[in-house]
Amino acid sequence: MEEHASRGIGRFRSRRALVSALLALGTLVACSERDDTLPRRAAELQVYAAASLRDVLLELEPGLEAILGADLLINLGSSGDLARQIVAGAPADVFLSADEREMDRVAVLGLLEASTRRDFLSNHLVVVEPLEDSADWKSIFTQPFDPGQLAGGRIERLSLANVETVPAGRYAKAWLEARGVWSSVAKRVLPAIDVRAATAAVESGGAQAGIVYRTDASRSARVSVVFEVPRSEGPAIVYPAAALRRSADSARARRMLELLSERSARAIFERHGFETLPRAR
Repeated sequence: MEEHASRGIGRFRSRRALVSALLALGTLVACSERDDTLPRRAAELQVYAAASLRDVLLELEPGLEAILGADLLINLGSSGDLARQIVAGAPADVFLSADEREMDRVAVLGLLEASTRRDFLSNHLVVVEPLEDSADWKSIFTQPFDPGQLAGGRIERLSLANVETVPAGRYAKAWLEARGVWSSVAKRVLPAIDVRAATAAVESGGAQAGIVYRTDASRSARVSVVFEVPRSEGPAIVYPAAALRRSADSARARRMLELLSERSARAIFERHGFETLPRAR
């Protein structure tokens, strides 16, 4: 499952794919050979990251490893699950969360290097439905879209990431509450372990609709976006990042966060559908 550890997710990538990924980083790699200010010893960096960041981290991983001189061991999952692992003593060096609540849970226990915390990304919620590969396929929703349609008779299952533990689910519930339809759809909700699993449930037809991140919908050829929640309607979606105080390699952890804020890295996040935020918190 995608919420579990993905140890060195690019380790077995072909040489051609590795070169392509390095080139995609542009000036991040071209202008930054291995950082000689970092220790020379072989290193590993434990990165705990929200599942919605999987694809962009796959692309960034080779260039980051080249500059940092370290293998990135990336643990992907729901931010709530990752925060619980960190609080329980997991050896994380960097935490990339999909919301502030889970980062705050770690911060309140004094586990963050507070000076490294920064809000670096945003995202959007979208309503999706399964996309069938047939000429006569037709959406079950009418336009203009109204959230009340999610309570209609044709929606037996509404796929959301778990609203208790996963930021994407909490964001979706907050939007539905604001639009006054949560009470009508709550019993139809099919909870998923993370936003990737919520998208997969719609792809498979296990749910007639779902509410997921725009970035996850855009990577799927098997869902159709019915509606993008306007920023004025939805909750503020913020991805904070920070290094952990108990990191065994704090210099590399801090350097990785700096690299994620470089212009070329930001361009890659944006190409994957994220919005990048100003460097200052």
